[in-house]
Amino acid sequence: MMTGKPIFKLSVIILLSTALYAQVGPKLQINISDEKANKTAEEIKSGKAIYTPGDTIQYTVTSMNVGDAFMTNAIITDPIPEGVTYILGSSESENVITLFAIDGGNEYAVWPVYYSVRNSKGIIVRREATADMITHIRWEIQGNLDAGASHQAKFKVVVNQ
Repeated sequence: MMTGKPIFKLSVIILLSTALYAQVGPKLQINISDEKANKTAEEIKSGKAIYTPGDTIQYTVTSMNVGDAFMTNAIITDPIPEGVTYILGSSESENVITLFAIDGGNEYAVWPVYYSVRNSKGIIVRREATADMITHIRWEIQGNLDAGASHQAKFKVVVNQ
């Protein structure tokens, strides 16, 4: 049983191309927050959440261009923390292409993600990945992120047994 803030650490990898003519250019600031989605009345009253297997956590990733120029092709990549499993279909964001990796972040694809394995007869077969196989989620922001503009992406995970 865990108390207080979850130990599920998120880190974000940011890839972007910038406007070349700006004095300072674009600069992306990231804020990640988490909240237990299924708090009990006691947890709400005390302000302290207790995390147990089966609990749902919603992560919110807010990206803000704090620079003085627009940003194009911003890509935000977020590893799924250990000890939790991504909840399929829970990613919420506007003007993005949402991609997933099942291989530690080497290759990304829209859901469903497929992989190949050799079956018992030695034949290579294609299988659909399961939620517990997702290692990273990526949002490719479509269009420009103007100076001062922000973008928000959310997703949910469940605490593993």
